[in-house]
Amino acid sequence: MLDAEVRTILRELVTDAGLLHAEITDQPEAGTGTPSRTVPLGGASFLRVTVGTRSPRADDLEAALERAARALRTAARRWAAELPTIAVGATLNHTAKVGDRISAYLQALAAMQHADNALVVHRGKVVARARGLGELEEARWPFIVRRVMAAVDKGAGSSHAELADPDFYALTFWYGAALIVYFTGPYAVDFVRYRARRVARELADLLPELEPEPTTPVSVLPPPE
Repeated sequence: MLDAEVRTILRELVTDAGLLHAEITDQPEAGTGTPSRTVPLGGASFLRVTVGTRSPRADDLEAALERAARALRTAARRWAAELPTIAVGATLNHTAKVGDRISAYLQALAAMQHADNALVVHRGKVVARARGLGELEEARWPFIVRRVMAAVDKGAGSSHAELADPDFYALTFWYGAALIVYFTGPYAVDFVRYRARRVARELADLLPELEPEPTTPVSVLPPPE
């Protein structure tokens, strides 16, 4: 049946292109605020996909969408019927879902005026970013992290610190974690600080979900006699 063939094509597209969601819809605009691409299929049908942080390069994504669109049009002609409204979601493990939620927060920060990118560093590794890092961003983050970690004034009773340089804002949070936002122009420090701290509170709840499970069971003391 046409429904089964369409569902197979959508599943293959989601899997091959690393997408979060794919659907056949009669609505030309998503209106959800999430990164997406819409391809007209003819008539009143559209192919819409939700792009995840692990999706391929733009050229590869366009090629995958074009192949899927051709297959869907062919299926509709073969069955001499309108394409059905069907949606298929990616099967993601828990860690991948947490990573996408973190990236969504970072993409919101990177959408601020003059912001260029945002990333989270944890224990010396970039664990999430709004978009791919440029060469300069890649080279600078270790130095920025060292600076902001050195700025922590434990004598003042605080375990966190911030830096507000002209082209970046950095904030430490959780255990060994830092949030960095790169800027290409002037920014309002108070506004960025407010947004960054709110995001950091959310990230502090999500980062533990990325921690590996313990390799040995928890030791429990026997009850007192």
